[in-house]
Amino acid sequence: PHGCGGPAVGALGVKKELESFLPVPIVDYDSEKGKYYLNYDLPDTIGKVREFYGVFPVVVRAYAWIMALGEEGLKEVARVAVLNNNYVMHKILREVKGADISYPANKKRIEQVRYTWKKLKEETGVGTEDVIRRMFDFGFHLWTSHHPWIIPEPFTIEPTESYSKEELDEYIEALKEISREAYNNPEKVKKAPYRSVIHKIEDNSWFEDPAKWSITWRLFKKKHGGKS
Repeated sequence: PHGCGGPAVGALGVKKELESFLPVPIVDYDSEKGKYYLNYDLPDTIGKVREFYGVFPVVVRAYAWIMALGEEGLKEVARVAVLNNNYVMHKILREVKGADISYPANKKRIEQVRYTWKKLKEETGVGTEDVIRRMFDFGFHLWTSHHPWIIPEPFTIEPTESYSKEELDEYIEALKEISREAYNNPEKVKKAPYRSVIHKIEDNSWFEDPAKWSITWRLFKKKHGGKS
């Protein structure tokens, strides 16, 4: 489970040969007592990595959600999520000019799709970051992809089970309108957003340069001056 854009939390596994090197403590199971416990006794452990065990509130929320839904509820939300995603995919492929799916030879998708604006970029000069900024003006969020990009001009949509058909249609209409703008007046899209206090960030070099990364405020002050 994870929040929007992360951070995530989950179980990590290794093969038997690496088990003794795992950081401690690990969650182990005592079959005699029938209980889970924290095991610190690993002969070749690399030690403690950090003091927290993932993002604990996310685990609690995920557990509460699962318990509230139950077996049949989980099956139902899975079916609806897949249905919503495939509905959106078919609408985009048929109605949104300049958009396509990654690896189009395999058109089977489950709960999310990574699309590409490659054709839109080639034909209009409008890329995925331009479209994303313009989506802000319609009140919507649109995500690109993990970094570095493998798919050119990517955008990713994961509708989940939460949204109604009307809401999905509204989202698709926004994409269609932006596509129309790109083909008719590309500069309008490139200069977006128009309804945000934060405008276009021209310098993206910070994203490529680890020396400029400041994940926390403490790290920012350490790199750019001032006491931590």
